[in-house]
Amino acid sequence: MTFAQEERRQLAELLRETGPDAPTLCEGWTTKDLVVHLVLRENRPDAAGGMFVPALRERLEKVTADYEAKPFEELVDTWADGAPVWNPMRWADQLVNAAENFVHHEDVRRAREGWVPRELSPSGRRDLWRIATTMSRRMLRDSTSTVVLVRDDGAATTPVDRAASGAGTVTVTGDPGELVLWLFGREQANVEIDGDPSGVVHLTH
Repeated sequence: MTFAQEERRQLAELLRETGPDAPTLCEGWTTKDLVVHLVLRENRPDAAGGMFVPALRERLEKVTADYEAKPFEELVDTWADGAPVWNPMRWADQLVNAAENFVHHEDVRRAREGWVPRELSPSGRRDLWRIATTMSRRMLRDSTSTVVLVRDDGAATTPVDRAASGAGTVTVTGDPGELVLWLFGREQANVEIDGDPSGVVHLTH
């Protein structure tokens, strides 16, 4: 089982446990809103484009309303089964969904009282570090400061280098999963930040 598949399985179980009205770290979203987003993203790419393309916004709103009318348990089961066979996302699941599934799993976990960081498997940590190193270049590209990501064992990557402009450096240290959460703008990420973070710009879309 890949990391993306395991995160999907665990998040589906957690959603069934919490029910549709539990809070998440996604501002204004309950667990029902989150699972609607997850199902729509994989099952209706024609509408999901409305998250990025204004011309498709009306279609997105209509399809979202249709999914909101469905029972919560049905939506969770649909998402747990993965993308439809006709959607290339099913065959590229680890590539396109590892970060998505992990971050949203933590969105539900960390909205609950008493949460603690998980102990991830070595392979999961490797996958998350790979995500952090590859996605950070795009997600931080508008930053005006040099940004250095440091894994908790000392490995480091510099996705944004503004040294030539004389800009300051921001060093972010943490477990690979925490670094991914920080990249996605989650304030609950357990990281240490050294430097002025005002020059760091997160692009999550």
